[in-house]
Amino acid sequence: MNIANTYKPDGSYKLESFTENMESEITRLKFQVDLFYRKEFALYRKMGLKDGMMIVECGSGPGFLLANIVRDLPDCIATAVEIDPHLVEQLTKNSSENGRKLFEVINASIYDTHLPDNYFDFAIARLVLEHLKNPEKAITEVIRILKPGGRFVIVSNDFAYHLITHPPIAELDKMYNAYIESRFSEGGNPLIARQLPALLKNGNFENIDIEVICVHSGMEGDKPFLKAENVNISKSLVREGFLKKEVLESLIESWYKMLQHPDHAIFRQLFVVSGEKSTTKGIRNHNPREEKFTISDSRSMVPDNLEGMTTTQQESALRIFFINKVREIIENKDLDPDPDAKLNDIDIDSIAAAELSSLVKSDFNTVVSISDILQNLSISDIIRNILSNPESFKSLTSDRLVNKTDSNLLEGEL
Repeated sequence: MNIANTYKPDGSYKLESFTENMESEITRLKFQVDLFYRKEFALYRKMGLKDGMMIVECGSGPGFLLANIVRDLPDCIATAVEIDPHLVEQLTKNSSENGRKLFEVINASIYDTHLPDNYFDFAIARLVLEHLKNPEKAITEVIRILKPGGRFVIVSNDFAYHLITHPPIAELDKMYNAYIESRFSEGGNPLIARQLPALLKNGNFENIDIEVICVHSGMEGDKPFLKAENVNISKSLVREGFLKKEVLESLIESWYKMLQHPDHAIFRQLFVVSGEKSTTKGIRNHNPREEKFTISDSRSMVPDNLEGMTTTQQESALRIFFINKVREIIENKDLDPDPDAKLNDIDIDSIAAAELSSLVKSDFNTVVSISDILQNLSISDIIRNILSNPESFKSLTSDRLVNKTDSNLLEGEL
């Protein structure tokens, strides 16, 4: 059946890009669910999914995942949200089984589900956010419909870590790079998995966690992998100019050679990120290490009148400043670092090194790389770099005056 798809999605999941035949795409989506379901369902249970819960899947497609869950947890009350009219048609067919209603179907967008506030215990978005132009808006909608304490689970790809094989197929990298470029051009983000913890945090979710589900043809067999992939996707990349035809032809040939190898393997993973809606509106746990470093944090400690000091006095003042700053950055007020010892010897981490590098640049117009801080610099080395730079103290006096004025305003002194 040819697709006459008049629906124009706000994102990168366009049926005409994924298949030339609706039935083949439905089959692909079923195998894509079945391939991961055993491990995926166990992970949902670990994340708090229980029988009897109110659950919602946003962007359900044909509904294979939700139908599986309801079969395993028959007392759950489930709702499927889908906007694509072709998929809603299939979703409606799959919403009943042997006269039993498995789940309700809502024809709506993940951006605006038309569902009530604070209604669901558990929400799932599987392979959806990577296709959206505005994933933040989707997260805002999901947190609205979740009950306080409810959990949102996002299952996603990161196509820098997608399907790999043994023996390796070099053309797969070219194909996935073309896929990434194509989806970005359509408004999607095929690398979104690495950003999901931050997106959930910014969306006011708490207790955020990330897991990886791996499947291997040695345990699952070849067929689920072959059915879950679709050569039509690669064909569309050629048609749209993202992939050369000869690369696809070589890929197909290498793929079949790989399958003939007696010890061949196909390996794939999905990323599962979850967060919990706060039970206390507007209150979030405070973690000072999560705050971004700001210039005003350090400028209040920068010694006054450095330009008017002798070199020896400057060295002494800066030594005290950086010892205190290192203590603050690594959150160890009892630390007594040797100024001549490598900072790496006190186990300074990459975040602390980045803060220190930023401080030296912003406060003293001096560039000290994060790599050098992590590998071979001491506090004394940093001070020597500052003192050898004629630009180090030029803007310090005026900046200090501005900072002092800001500080006085904050304290109500002006």
